Amino acid sequence: MTPHRKTRPPTKSRAPRAAVRLRPRKTPFVSILRTTPPTTVCPNFYVLGHANGCAFAPLCSYCYLKSSLWHLDGPHVFTNTDSMLDEVRAWIAKDGLESYVLNAGNLSDSLVFEDSRPIVPLLVELFREHAEKPGRPHTLLLVTKGGAREAGTLLDAPPCANVIVSFSVNHPEAAERYEKGAASTRDRLETAGRLKRAGWRIRLRIDPMIRGYDYTGLAREVAALKPERVTLGSLRAEANLFRHAPHPVFEELSKPDDPRQYARYPWAERVAMYNSVLDILRGVCPLALCEETPQMWDETGLDKVGARCNCNV
Repeated sequence: MTPHRKTRPPTKSRAPRAAVRLRPRKTPFVSILRTTPPTTVCPNFYVLGHANGCAFAPLCSYCYLKSSLWHLDGPHVFTNTDSMLDEVRAWIAKDGLESYVLNAGNLSDSLVFEDSRPIVPLLVELFREHAEKPGRPHTLLLVTKGGAREAGTLLDAPPCANVIVSFSVNHPEAAERYEKGAASTRDRLETAGRLKRAGWRIRLRIDPMIRGYDYTGLAREVAALKPERVTLGSLRAEANLFRHAPHPVFEELSKPDDPRQYARYPWAERVAMYNSVLDILRGVCPLALCEETPQMWDETGLDKVGARCNCNV
């Protein structure tokens, strides 16, 4: 594929959302997630299980939820929100935790269910009252491929110092091809800019970077936005993803000898891909890699010991 140079995608009409199943959650909402596979640099963090699955339709071509949640008949959204909020409040009251990040975007986009089950305004106010005001370190991380529609409740609310909004962005043409159900890259970046100007803490992920696209234009737009940190990742796939969601986008990945590891692009190609963006972003904000090996952190000159990546404080 010939590298692309443009950074503005064609106008995109949003696809209808997937139908969701509304039901109460019977297991805990808050749990610790520890690094998998163990040979990658990835911080432990807490997960808020407010939903399983994603309502963007279609799902992104490479979405790992197709593997993790292959058994579900569409996204399940949990409605016992009083129990959820009680559990989050109890988590904020705890000291000596492994992590003080509560990630609401691990098993679902954090904002995509606000139309069917609004929860984000309640969570923001909870963190404002129980974390920001008393000076607690506990932080809510919202991760999204949404835009202005999904972030509407945030755009209408005052910022909270203990809430981070992290937008995953991709080359506009890659997003148009492989992230059809999500907001356009332009919508995501413009919404991130609006939130930042309003005082919200904003992080960006350029992930997954896909072979054949030139990410330098996107990197310049990200640099102009000046987020508090940026995390890079390249296309990868665990073994179950090949089984449950085969797609041509995975065909150029090299499968590892150890099935517990990710299939990835070749080493030299990943180095070049990351460095093309890092050369533009160095000095703008802290930089990190997502689910990469310690050797790749060293090769790209990033600090794997004090890793300041998307999912830690």
